[in-house]
Amino acid sequence: MAPLIYYKCSKCQMTRDTFEEAERCEKSHLSAVSVKELEYRYGKYPFRVALMFPDGKEREYIADDGFYMMGQASKEVKNANDKDKRNGKRNKSPR
Repeated sequence: MAPLIYYKCSKCQMTRDTFEEAERCEKSHLSAVSVKELEYRYGKYPFRVALMFPDGKEREYIADDGFYMMGQASKEVKNANDKDKRNGKRNKSPR
């Protein structure tokens, strides 16, 4: 039986056949250079943030059931989103 050797990007977790491919993948991912809190709703975490990247582009992110709160799911946001969904409202993340 032959061993299986692969390399994993530490950012996106994709596996690659060579170290060089995995390293190239890791270098292709951008990290935010600044964060702007755009909106607070419920709880202590921002509901909407804008991230600025080294290439000058800015991306907005909106909390969705705690997913964008780095694992710190907020019951208040989840309950507000559930209530909005029942009332026909929907919070969308711009793409």
